[in-house]
Amino acid sequence: MKPLRYYQTFRFKVVASITFVHLILMLTLVIIVVQGQERTMDHVLHRNAESLARMVAIASRNAVLTENLGTLQEIVRYALHKSGVRRVRITNAQRVVLERRGPAHLQHRWLTVRHTIRVGRYSVGLVTLSLSRASVLRQMAAARDTGLLLTFAALIIGGGAGWLLSRHLTSDLEGLMRDVQRLGGNDDEERQVQVRRHNEVGVLSEAFNAMLARLARARRQADIERRKQAESERLACLTETAAAIVHEIRNPLASIVSGVELLVDDKGVSESERHEFVAIVRDESRRLNAVLQNFLKWTRPAETLREEGDLNAVVTQVVEMYDLTLNREHRHVFRMEMTEPLGPVSFDADQIRQVVWNLLLNSADAMKNPGTITIATAVEEDWVYIKVTDTGSGVQGSAERLFTPFYTTKAEGTGLGLSLVRRIANAHGGWVTITNLSPGAMVVFAIMREGP
Repeated sequence: MKPLRYYQTFRFKVVASITFVHLILMLTLVIIVVQGQERTMDHVLHRNAESLARMVAIASRNAVLTENLGTLQEIVRYALHKSGVRRVRITNAQRVVLERRGPAHLQHRWLTVRHTIRVGRYSVGLVTLSLSRASVLRQMAAARDTGLLLTFAALIIGGGAGWLLSRHLTSDLEGLMRDVQRLGGNDDEERQVQVRRHNEVGVLSEAFNAMLARLARARRQADIERRKQAESERLACLTETAAAIVHEIRNPLASIVSGVELLVDDKGVSESERHEFVAIVRDESRRLNAVLQNFLKWTRPAETLREEGDLNAVVTQVVEMYDLTLNREHRHVFRMEMTEPLGPVSFDADQIRQVVWNLLLNSADAMKNPGTITIATAVEEDWVYIKVTDTGSGVQGSAERLFTPFYTTKAEGTGLGLSLVRRIANAHGGWVTITNLSPGAMVVFAIMREGP
């Protein structure tokens, strides 16, 4: 199992979650406090500005009525000396400016208030005051910086608290994880994890130990049952193999014994009969030797030595040899359909000869009367095929049974031919299958083009 990266651990997630929550809460708190303080200070500034504008309006009422510019100048100078006042303008009822001090244009950060100069119910003028919000902004900046500093401190404190909390929460889990990883490479039957504290992880550790104990008992029981099953299968295989060998050897051996007895007791035996008994002994001896040779090949398969060669030439050579030796009695017709070129093919020539020979034997035995056996080679991507098709009666029942060792439908067969064919196919990284046709059947033997 790959080790966890730090950002994948539960501890990192706890610390990151607590830190993120602290950050969001502190930033929200700073924003709310700063905005509230800004609104409060703006409200105070606006109220002071309105109070000052009202005082200026009251003080300049008579001067506006009499248009006493000197008095108005004194009043304006007085107002400009107040903290934050940047511009003062006094106009009469006709909006004619009687007195003005300060910049001609307003700044966007200034606060402007207006107060009407009244005499009874009549408006005789207007006082306009513009105050700078610089002090408010400075205080807001200081409050914001203080809030950010507190936020940074809260992040450090929250992150540290989260790390301590996560360490407390995950220390038992990490110990359990280390114990489990150590158990992965331990073959000891009595494997257990350490129970560190009586908490949820401790309960989990105890449950894990109980599960390990049950698994150990189950594995021991399974090993006992597997050994029993293997022993039973081995005895059954030995029994089946011995029965098959006895069955295959008994008939030729009986013929040999009978022939030898007749040859020894030559009373009443003609010369022609003597030659016939000798032929029987010879043929049955060869048959007995073939049975033993096939059995040895099946029990001790040769090592597969793949070399690049001409597969078509090997197949053609085996077909010609079979036609010259064993086809005289059956007189089957062989039809060759070779794909040229097959390209580079790596194979064990001796094993391929054995495969083709066994396939020809099976096809010939499947046809009681002279028929046609078609031998073809083909290539498709990484696969090379040898296909043997006959015109016999086909396969009765499941074709898969024919690949079972010692299973045969022939009176004198050993049941090892197709089993050897499948074993050779597997050694070449391939497969073999039988398909029913009408008439006959087709065996497809496939191997990988390149060797392992």
